[in-house]
Amino acid sequence: MELIRPCETYLPEYRAAILEEALRPDAERIFGDPETIVEKSRRYEEGVDLKPGRVPQTTFWLVEGPCFLGEIHIRRTLTPALLQYAGNIGYGIRASETGKGYGSAMLHLALEYCRSMNMEKVLITCDDENTASARVIEKNGGILENKVLNCTDRGMVLTRRYWITL
Repeated sequence: MELIRPCETYLPEYRAAILEEALRPDAERIFGDPETIVEKSRRYEEGVDLKPGRVPQTTFWLVEGPCFLGEIHIRRTLTPALLQYAGNIGYGIRASETGKGYGSAMLHLALEYCRSMNMEKVLITCDDENTASARVIEKNGGILENKVLNCTDRGMVLTRRYWITL
């Protein structure tokens, strides 16, 4: 199991993960457009043509052998909006692979990357009712600072804000 940057090799698996998400109509969409994800990820990492309010981010895919398991995004800087909602790290596990420990493993690997980038601490958030994500964060050393109410495209969402000291 390893983190890799998005690449053409895993696009068929990435597309399959998106189809799995479509079978969960109430789920938050976590994966991007497979037609543009590789290039978009590269441009985001380089900070090229970012929309207002966006910051550079590094995207990794968690893979094992030929299987795409999940996606994680790491932002080295935070805007006031990111301090409130989203934080330094956002992630999602493929629907068919949830509940198998991949989220915890992926976050652990991402935190190693953050340490290698000399980040001292990271903010990770999750919806208050997302107890699986809260467990992943807490298992990796997350300390709950507070819960805040955020207005999102899904409506008002109570958000847990965790800090992990690296």
